Amino acid sequence: MNQNGIKFVAAIAMTFDHVGEFIFKGNNDTLYLIFKSIGRIAYVLFAYMIVEGFNHTSNLKSYFLRLFSFALIIELGLGIISIISGENYTIFGMSQNVIWPLVFGLGGLILLNNKLFIIRLSSILIVALALILNIQYGAYGVLIILIFGLYPNKLTQFLFLVGLNLLFIDVPLLQYLGKSDMARYTGDGWIQWFSLLSFIFIGMYNGLKGKLNTKWFFYIFYPTHLGIIFLISILL
Repeated sequence: MNQNGIKFVAAIAMTFDHVGEFIFKGNNDTLYLIFKSIGRIAYVLFAYMIVEGFNHTSNLKSYFLRLFSFALIIELGLGIISIISGENYTIFGMSQNVIWPLVFGLGGLILLNNKLFIIRLSSILIVALALILNIQYGAYGVLIILIFGLYPNKLTQFLFLVGLNLLFIDVPLLQYLGKSDMARYTGDGWIQWFSLLSFIFIGMYNGLKGKLNTKWFFYIFYPTHLGIIFLISILL
């Protein structure tokens, strides 16, 4: 499976996730959990592609600024959706902007690969900022990207993801230790364990780009599918 295949799978999974969030949440608990569970693989796949982009881009500065600018545009769109819906989906509320953890993660990778130790160490501040701002996926999402960047071996990445899930999901470890209040994912957040299924596709990844030029695919697909799903939710 090449990069195009990974991106398309991630996009489909993300669509399931947002349909569950905007259409089935509060209306059909069973379908909500099913669609959200399928969607759990999306972020890990996008995180993996961010690392691939970092490793192979010819212009890292342009890559980062493009992703950062896109995050701002999506934030503006979510602000409009928030005004219409009465629910705050921006970074100041129930953040639904999945681009922010990708931006933070890419920024962290840039710092980690600096020659100066003090600058590499400052990547910790990126993780802390993600935690404080409570962006979507928070420190968990940023750490996934940093770990994928530091450890290219797929088995090692998988094991680290298991470890992160144990630290951020209340079931089973934190609940067993009586520390569920420390978990990012509680209640039905146990479905985040389905994120491990992303490695079915990562394991098939061959490192090739693919014949189609999908550089701008995600930048077009993400706002388009969000807008369509939101409109459908209003009509229903």
